[in-house]
Amino acid sequence: MSAALQVLWQVLTPIFLLAGAGYLLARRFDLSPHALARVSFYIFSPCLLFDKFSHSTLSVHELGRLAAFALLTILSSGLLAWLLARFLHYDRLLAAAFVLCALAGNTGNYGLPTNQFAFGDAALEPAIIYYAVSTLILSTLGIYVAASGRRTARQALRNVLTVPLAYAGLAGLAVWATGVAVPLPVERFAALAGQAAIPVMLIILGMQLADMHVRDQIGAVGLATAIKLGAGPLLGFFFAGLLGLSGVTRQAAIVEASVPTAVMAIVLTTEYNTAPRFTASVVMVSTLVSLLTMTLVLIFLR
Repeated sequence: MSAALQVLWQVLTPIFLLAGAGYLLARRFDLSPHALARVSFYIFSPCLLFDKFSHSTLSVHELGRLAAFALLTILSSGLLAWLLARFLHYDRLLAAAFVLCALAGNTGNYGLPTNQFAFGDAALEPAIIYYAVSTLILSTLGIYVAASGRRTARQALRNVLTVPLAYAGLAGLAVWATGVAVPLPVERFAALAGQAAIPVMLIILGMQLADMHVRDQIGAVGLATAIKLGAGPLLGFFFAGLLGLSGVTRQAAIVEASVPTAVMAIVLTTEYNTAPRFTASVVMVSTLVSLLTMTLVLIFLR
């Protein structure tokens, strides 16, 4: 079996099969993913973050470099999208959605299971750090972009303070840094709930895709997809080398930088009425095209 087919069969096919199960479930029973997404966001994902951070074997230096990598790759993608939107004279709403699609990577639903299947459980630690940073960026800068400057700094900060992932990450880091013993029931609760996070994320991804269709503005959709799936991996390889990332940490970080646009971008553009149809099209197209691009990225990393 060729390297491409091996990656596609062993790593990406299980992901799309589980997402496909969610897709069929939503179409067959007309289910909404919102309730399950809230369970994942408020329980499973924070528990996964706490469990992995509190048992992390990464050094302070490695944590800092991973956080810097996430900031550099995400913000560089957003800046590239902003420059292209200005150059192509997109209107204000389309430009905001265009930039948001570059900022919002599917680092949780897609990136975490891809890393786990491709490189094992050791890849989850660095991948979760990227996931946490990307969530914080989306909850702050993403709000500004989607709202087109209509929100104040205080309102954006208030949004960050309601994100449970931030608290779970800080608590996990505190346990990791101090070595304090977590009560056994709490430790087992976090581990058990955290194990549910990744499969539930994939089910949610499939359910969310069931309600999406590619619509108009195909040119802009294609360009946004190219930034996310083309520029993202290139920036990942560049900054990984610049920051001296190596081994499984490098592999996990680059995979996270190579994921398609997240469904959360649709949530934000819908909330602020900022070209939500365009955003939904980018999510759909980038997710499907990522079968090819992520296969190539994983071949280069192996």
